Amino acid sequence: MAHTDLAQQTLVEQNMLMLLTEGLRNTLAWKVQGTDFVRKLSTLRFVTQSFQRHLEHVLALQEYDGYMDLVLQISPQLGNVVDALRLEHDQFRKDASHIVHQFEHVLPTDGDSFARICAELDGLLNSLDVHNKKEVTLVQQAFAQDEGGDG
Repeated sequence: MAHTDLAQQTLVEQNMLMLLTEGLRNTLAWKVQGTDFVRKLSTLRFVTQSFQRHLEHVLALQEYDGYMDLVLQISPQLGNVVDALRLEHDQFRKDASHIVHQFEHVLPTDGDSFARICAELDGLLNSLDVHNKKEVTLVQQAFAQDEGGDG
């Protein structure tokens, strides 16, 4: 796949992930009346499943023929940073899977567990935001070093 095609696909997929993330945040902010959170739970189950699948898709794009390979080609000295980001990807996969599993098994009457899972999801989304900033910084570093003069 040409780099421009890959860049375009990555941009589209990243935007879709942002929309899912925004949907999750809106659902987490949804205030329920009393202890009846059946509808909110149903929505979170559906959207977290979509989020998990799409997150895994985006991470795979980044790891295989995506920005990570490009950074390593341009600036191999940044390999340790790329490796650290790959480890974070693995943790995101694990965390997202765990959260989806918990939402699938929580009872609509178990408010404490539901609140805890929602807090875990919020933490994952916040960690993903921080991670995305690290990725942007890495790409900027790689290209800034590549544009340096030959002397």
